[in-house]
Amino acid sequence: MVVHTFADAVTYLTALTDYEARPAHAPTATYLSLDRVYAVLARLGDPHRALRVAHIAGTKGKGSTAAMLAAMLRAAGLRTALFTKPHLVTVRERLRVDDTLISEAEFLALSREVQPVIAAVARDTGETITFFEAITILAFLWFARQGVDITVLETGMGGRLDATNVVTPLATAITRIALDHVAELGATTTAIAAEKAGIIKPGVPVVSAPQEPAVDAVIARVATEHDSPLLRVGRDILLEPSALSSPTGQRFTVHGVRHTYRDLTCPLLGEHQQENAAVAIGLAELLMTTVSVSPNAVRQGLAAVQWPGRMQVLREHPLLLLDGAHNTAAAEVLLAALDRHFPGRPVRFVLGFSRDKSWPEMLTLFAARAVGLVLTTSNAPRAVPPAELAAATTHPATITAPDVATALPRALADAAPEDVICVTGSLYIVGEALRWWERAGVNAQ
Repeated sequence: MVVHTFADAVTYLTALTDYEARPAHAPTATYLSLDRVYAVLARLGDPHRALRVAHIAGTKGKGSTAAMLAAMLRAAGLRTALFTKPHLVTVRERLRVDDTLISEAEFLALSREVQPVIAAVARDTGETITFFEAITILAFLWFARQGVDITVLETGMGGRLDATNVVTPLATAITRIALDHVAELGATTTAIAAEKAGIIKPGVPVVSAPQEPAVDAVIARVATEHDSPLLRVGRDILLEPSALSSPTGQRFTVHGVRHTYRDLTCPLLGEHQQENAAVAIGLAELLMTTVSVSPNAVRQGLAAVQWPGRMQVLREHPLLLLDGAHNTAAAEVLLAALDRHFPGRPVRFVLGFSRDKSWPEMLTLFAARAVGLVLTTSNAPRAVPPAELAAATTHPATITAPDVATALPRALADAAPEDVICVTGSLYIVGEALRWWERAGVNAQ
């Protein structure tokens, strides 16, 4: 297709194979390959080789960890690039420099530049770049041309064969590993850990979140094989939780390997975010040997971090909260966070799920905590219809809504001032809730 506008660029890219939006049908090795990514990058001058990178993989918390680290680096005065996925409202969210999204004009220009290169590689090799691979290549090009000091890269689905894994980073991190994307990455946490640990490079230090023993053993083995120093949160980096929290943030202390950071403040809610912060601080300390990052920058950055759609409070009385929990482990973490930050308050859930996730288990977990359920769906191709969700629960206060724009007003109308309305189950649902809030939220206050 001919790309003339930003909308055309988005259409072109999303028409490429998109394993974020569509379920996969084969093991990772059969459809993912770094060869075609290297081939496209080579024809574009290998922009990734100009970048100094912190690389983050994991099942839970890698996006939050990336956002925290980027905020710390920005607070240190470093020109900082941040690459994350998925996006909630616009694809431009995935590419940021100093917390500014790539412009539509820049995104369009880069898309037009890479389109013929992707086509040429496809002709020469018979392999077509995927959506995520193309976005990653755009990010490398833009970041290199922006002259950034440091780049924070979040992996996509896995690690070993992830498009971001063409870089040689200064430091890496593995956040919590849990069962997710089992069709692509493996049916056990140890198999998934082996894929995620594929980002560990020879001699490059790695920080790991607390893991189950078998997962920890996999990460330790890979680190040893690569002669990569391994720092573990819970052993080398110690977290001292605090009981102080509110709907606007929490406080805690982290004992790093270089410094102790007492009474930190973080606007992101949930004990899991304290763990993510400890991983981010571990990465920041590893980077201190290469770039200038002070303990005060760590403190200031963490206090200023923003990461929409993760325990994000949009309003109070009733409290409207968005969280992108999309697997069983994340659902359990969300429920614990609700109990921690909003103890005793009735919770009404607005739920939508993707079919390839463990949605029956999540629905059961949320229903057990809910005073009411509003079951809805997103526009994603693999979204489960509301009627199918309703048939899977016996909760007496269940209603269905055809879309998020209908579900949220229904939930707000039924809620008492002390209720919590929690929108969750899928980042697609959260993204559509944010779009609704931007259009109608002012009138819903």
